[in-house]
Amino acid sequence: MRKILVLLIFLLIVLVVADRGLHYAAQNEIAKRVSQQYDMASEPEVTIAGVPFLTQAVGGEYSEIRIVTGAVTIGEVQLERVDTTAHDVDAPLGDLLSEPQAVARTADAEVMLPYSELQKQLPEGVVIENEDGRPRVSGDLAILGFSVAVSADLEVTAEGDSFAITPSNVEVAESPVDVSAAVEEKLTTSAPLPQLPFDLQVTEVEALPNGVQVSAEAADVDLVSGTPQG
Repeated sequence: MRKILVLLIFLLIVLVVADRGLHYAAQNEIAKRVSQQYDMASEPEVTIAGVPFLTQAVGGEYSEIRIVTGAVTIGEVQLERVDTTAHDVDAPLGDLLSEPQAVARTADAEVMLPYSELQKQLPEGVVIENEDGRPRVSGDLAILGFSVAVSADLEVTAEGDSFAITPSNVEVAESPVDVSAAVEEKLTTSAPLPQLPFDLQVTEVEALPNGVQVSAEAADVDLVSGTPQG
């Protein structure tokens, strides 16, 4: 009886080690594939949810896979972070470890765009700063031959394939002529909205103290494929 118990414990340990080993290998493979796919400087952090891993691997179906990148450049736009959670992922273990194939039924993400990207679209002389947890521009703006001190809150929204940047609560220092309308026009601009990884589509935009947080989602996502993008 004791020998049987020892054998069962040994087999359990072997299964646990195999489970964790395959889990680690699968996460690393996804990280490597995604990094190659989007030409990233470093591999993203990948977490496959669910315990044990082996039962999911045998069936080739995973309830949730989370992929978190560091800074990544898409087109000419640098994103600070892309945090994607893929749901109901179909990825047979043999394919996952050898061939680039993993498809998620749905995915949602939070993408952080640093204000430095919006700064590129603003007139020379004004900068974006954090004031009471909100983005606000300030500086000296050249208008109608005058250099005028200005400041304004920024409203950021997504419109089509770009971010719309609109000033509000505009403050203009005294000047020989009224330049308020011209200031507002110069501070109203747009920034390109990059094609997000995994064909994510923007659903919401929120201006936070450290950048613009973009919420996005997608369906029938080629989470891992053999075609480089970006």
